Amino acid sequence: MKALLLTTTLLASTLTFANEEGKELHEESCVSCHGSEMYTRDNSKIQNHFDLKGQVSACANNLGTGWFPEEEAAVLDFLNTQYYKFDK
Repeated sequence: MKALLLTTTLLASTLTFANEEGKELHEESCVSCHGSEMYTRDNSKIQNHFDLKGQVSACANNLGTGWFPEEEAAVLDFLNTQYYKFDK
């Protein structure tokens, strides 16, 4: 039982850290092109988690962010948690 509680606590803290990292990276790189209205508009091109992942990757490449895959994943997780709420 203690192992389950410890595992759950560690997982939650890891996800929180990743979400904070994603938020920081988003604020540093993404907000310069667009604000949050991009994610909440009615005619969004992003319809699922796969689309979102592709768009984050494309934007990172176009901006030349130099993000590592883990950083792209952190931004993806932040955007999905904050705005899209797609199943993975």
